Amino acid sequence: MTWIETVPKSKADAALKAALEAQHALYPKEYEAGVAELPDHDGGGIVAAHSLLPDAMKHAFSTFGALMSPDLPLSRKDHELIATVVSQSNCTFYCSTSHREFLRRVTLDNALIDAIKSDWRTAELTERERAMLEYAEQVALDATQVSPADHEKLRAVGFDDRAILQATMIAAWFCYINRMADALGVGR
Repeated sequence: MTWIETVPKSKADAALKAALEAQHALYPKEYEAGVAELPDHDGGGIVAAHSLLPDAMKHAFSTFGALMSPDLPLSRKDHELIATVVSQSNCTFYCSTSHREFLRRVTLDNALIDAIKSDWRTAELTERERAMLEYAEQVALDATQVSPADHEKLRAVGFDDRAILQATMIAAWFCYINRMADALGVGR
């Protein structure tokens, strides 16, 4: 449910149907099934919150889909780790809940999900993953404090500039979608 009107898929016009199909085609397989604690996908989720502006939906989610490409440096686990930590840093119920579930689907690791939910710093992570999440959290909390030293720390654990850009864009995109979900009451 959202606090604004949405257009359910079942009532979508041609433009909205095209935008929905385009964004859905970009989704990773882990997103196929809904998340039990969240609204269904026919009018209550984050995509539906964009339904009154189909062109904006298409462009917003095209960016998301492009960032999840398997041709880019980060793995599916990396994507979901960043999405979850950023969403939790922003205290966004809808995105935190959904991306913890998607991370569970990617890793099949319930202990990891429990640790991430409690405090990601307690999770069993590699040095590379820990550096990535420290960086993503800084982007979410105060990107003005990111410096060249933060990028050097990422390079020291194996990130090249393309991977740094991808991690930055995923973290920043989730700041956008977190604000949308909270401001429109998605999942509340």
